[in-house]
Amino acid sequence: MSGRRLLTEQQGRVLVVRFNNPPRNFFDEQMGSGLRALVREIDKDSSLGAVIFTGNDLFVTHYSVPDLLRGARSAPFQMSYRQARVLAAYVRFWERVGWFGGLLRRTPLRDALTGAQTYRTFRRMNASEKVFIAAINGVALGMGAILALACDLRLMADDQATAFGLIESGISMLAGAGGTQRLTRMVGQSRAAELLLEGRFISPTEAAAVGLVHRVVPRDDLQAEALALAHRLAGRSPVLNQEIKRMVYDAGSKPFARAARMEYASTIATMSTPRATQDMEKYLAELARTASARRRKACSRSSRPSQRPSVDGSMRWRVTAESFRKSRGIGFRRPLQRSHSRVRPTRYEVSGAILSCAPPAPSVDSRMPATPTSCRRWCTR
Repeated sequence: MSGRRLLTEQQGRVLVVRFNNPPRNFFDEQMGSGLRALVREIDKDSSLGAVIFTGNDLFVTHYSVPDLLRGARSAPFQMSYRQARVLAAYVRFWERVGWFGGLLRRTPLRDALTGAQTYRTFRRMNASEKVFIAAINGVALGMGAILALACDLRLMADDQATAFGLIESGISMLAGAGGTQRLTRMVGQSRAAELLLEGRFISPTEAAAVGLVHRVVPRDDLQAEALALAHRLAGRSPVLNQEIKRMVYDAGSKPFARAARMEYASTIATMSTPRATQDMEKYLAELARTASARRRKACSRSSRPSQRPSVDGSMRWRVTAESFRKSRGIGFRRPLQRSHSRVRPTRYEVSGAILSCAPPAPSVDSRMPATPTSCRRWCTR
């Protein structure tokens, strides 16, 4: 799975894709065609769980301006919004027909077809069970930013050589391929209007502050951070990843009642998988092991006797009622009665013997009762 514009390397269940169009890594028609074929191949590969998009030396700078200029010149006349909607629907319809798409590439609709295929590629990424991660290691403007926004997670290098923004308004065109809609859903209408109207780029710190990137890391740690994140997410259930993305990208824009019905169906779909049953069983077994370890630790502490001064000042082994019960293998019955002395011992009948448990007194009291008979044992903590 490699091409002139895309260099790939598989590490376990993670595929690293490097954009390679030196010297500036412009996104052009050839890169778009390679990306479309690669995403389609990734979607069918069950050995993959996550994909990292990054630059070979730097990220995608922006779309190739000569390609955009060719598309602008191919328009026969200036179109209104309604006329453009009719043309877009026509191109989308015939784009689904494989053999006819090849014919369209020989017409002035070639660049319009490329745009329709780019929309479809990004939708396939959002609907896939694979997790797509953008490791932005350079300038990501225009198409570079749109490609990053189409990914599920975004990490960005923290240095002065990186920037992020939709700058198409500087050349009097709209940021297409879903750029305006993704930006609006991520940062809100007010911030999106400001960024799109001004067409300015922002620093990594500001991009993280407004929610366009999830994490800003040092440049030297970017690849390691992206790989660690990708390996962690690739180990998750593919069904779970797909349903989470359905909730975020599809249900998130629906009315609440419809979105709740979609969520209910996705919950059932994830719970019915064997992976969910196995993970829940492992969790319950881990809880049981933890509880058993805590009980053993508590028993070992309570069974150790401690030597403290008794109430009459003499040194005597004083064990707790709990340790006495465990060491003798006997059980308690109901309390018989309570004494009425100042330090009131509690008397328990234990397998024929009487066990009196007295709480330790703060000081020796001469008015304490005499030592009980041999059939009684004084046990205090």
